[in-house]
Amino acid sequence: MTDIPAGFKQDGKGNLVAFANIKQSDLIRDEFVTTAIEHAKKMQIELAEFKEKQMDEADAFIELLAQEHDVKLGGKKGNITLRSFDHTLKVTLQNQERIELGPELQLAKDLIDQCLEKWTQNGNHNIQVIVNNVFNTDKEGTINPQRILSLRKYEISDDSGKWQKAMDLIAQSVDVVDSCRFIRFYETDDTGKEQAISLDIAKL
Repeated sequence: MTDIPAGFKQDGKGNLVAFANIKQSDLIRDEFVTTAIEHAKKMQIELAEFKEKQMDEADAFIELLAQEHDVKLGGKKGNITLRSFDHTLKVTLQNQERIELGPELQLAKDLIDQCLEKWTQNGNHNIQVIVNNVFNTDKEGTINPQRILSLRKYEISDDSGKWQKAMDLIAQSVDVVDSCRFIRFYETDDTGKEQAISLDIAKL
């Protein structure tokens, strides 16, 4: 970043503009935005530290519980729910995996298309529309893995074995890219309903 000389500010095009040539309202707006972003970044760091601390303390409790029951924990900790003694407060920790679907998916789609072509010979194309919607992409051209995986829940009989082969290929196409861990907080309100304690500034 080029050093900006005293008495000047750089505009959106990279030009240096003297303070004397900038409207007062623009200067006030610039100061507000700059200060607000500084506070936001500070709060972001504090929230990240808060999240890490709460997860560490929850993990420490689970480790203590495991030792108490002489159980050795292995691998990543799963989803857990912790409640206060009176059950009015709750903390949950969840692991969510981000997955991608490999080249086997195209082979599975070809087999599914063969099944649909056979099953719709009598003119009923409803199931074809439903299944094809599962393979639709979003605005970025990405297929939703969860929609694809949902096909495996259906109990479909197919004498040719192509549908089951397609489902096996879908399972083989799954590649776990990474995982993200979430911690959430809840409290019971005066009506007895459980309410999430939002840490999302947009929801406050």
